[in-house]
Amino acid sequence: MRKQLTSQLITPLLVLFVLLYSSFSIHAQSSAGATTAAEKSTVPVLREASPGSAGMSAERLSRIDNLVKEYVDKKWIAGAAVLVAKDGKIVYYKGLGYDDIDKKTPMKTDAICRIASQTKAITSTAVMMLYEEGKILLNDPVSKYIPEFENPRVLDKFNPADTTYTTVPAKREITISDLLTHTSGIGYAQIGSKESNAIYYKAGVV
Repeated sequence: MRKQLTSQLITPLLVLFVLLYSSFSIHAQSSAGATTAAEKSTVPVLREASPGSAGMSAERLSRIDNLVKEYVDKKWIAGAAVLVAKDGKIVYYKGLGYDDIDKKTPMKTDAICRIASQTKAITSTAVMMLYEEGKILLNDPVSKYIPEFENPRVLDKFNPADTTYTTVPAKREITISDLLTHTSGIGYAQIGSKESNAIYYKAGVV
């Protein structure tokens, strides 16, 4: 059986962050007298508000409940804390699923969770902004922007005795959508499959 260089398991959502940024207006407070340091460092504060007040649909936001419930029911995740904000207004903020799945402790919005890979949330948001602006398509091949990804190959045979291996041409190129959904076949060094770990190590990627 042909195997890609790493596992193609889709990594489930650990925490769903929907970040909708727009401009925050920061107005320094002033008075006829001297301005205090606190007044000079006014910081925008997110406040809870109705979806309608931010031009968002309460009905559409409620679909997040079903999405996270599906992930919980399929045991892809135990639970998630979800926050959606726009124009400085929190329009959706819920704890869904479980904080402790064995004890069935409900997830709360202030639950403390161990999370990692937060660059993915920022990168994914940037990608979707480019998509929204019509500058990229999700089905675009990665090689359109990074030529080195052209003509990808996948693992065909691997010899664990000496880590030699052979490859064959992939059936198609990796797309931006593949990167966003963790289905590109590109794995991590150290935490990937035993085959990819051996190949990475041999290449000095550790």
